[in-house]
Amino acid sequence: MHVSDELKLTVGKALGRIPSGVFILTAEHDGQPLAMMASWVQQVAFQPPCVSVAIAKERPAHATLSKPGRTFGLAVVPEGDTSLMKKYARGIPDGANPFEGVQIARAASGTIYLTDALAYLDCRVTRTLDFGGDHDLFIAEVLAGQMLREGPSFTHLRGNGFHY
Repeated sequence: MHVSDELKLTVGKALGRIPSGVFILTAEHDGQPLAMMASWVQQVAFQPPCVSVAIAKERPAHATLSKPGRTFGLAVVPEGDTSLMKKYARGIPDGANPFEGVQIARAASGTIYLTDALAYLDCRVTRTLDFGGDHDLFIAEVLAGQMLREGPSFTHLRGNGFHY
């Protein structure tokens, strides 16, 4: 679907005012680690605890998480921590180690998480929803998690809701 310039100026500015968190999603596929910045993450259930994550269809993490039962980690980036955001915002080049220069640990499920995060969640995909957009929505049960330090999480507003 083509978005008109008028919508980009009107609706785009309004959509951009919806605050987003800054998270680093981590996973492995065939023994290869991957990590990406995710900002469209939301808690969606208390019982069992679940989150949703929207991932663009062309991202490598999309293919990795497309089967129910796949696990992934979500690191909650601390407010003001631009080093993690900058490292993952533009994506990791193919073949590069996504965790070079970053401290990591493994959750009980084996999922990698970033120890410099404010908190982490260990998640298992239960459903994927293709709603016809350029992203799919992944629903995941939170298996475990922990606060790693105190403080507020990083949030941001986009200048326009039609691009990151």
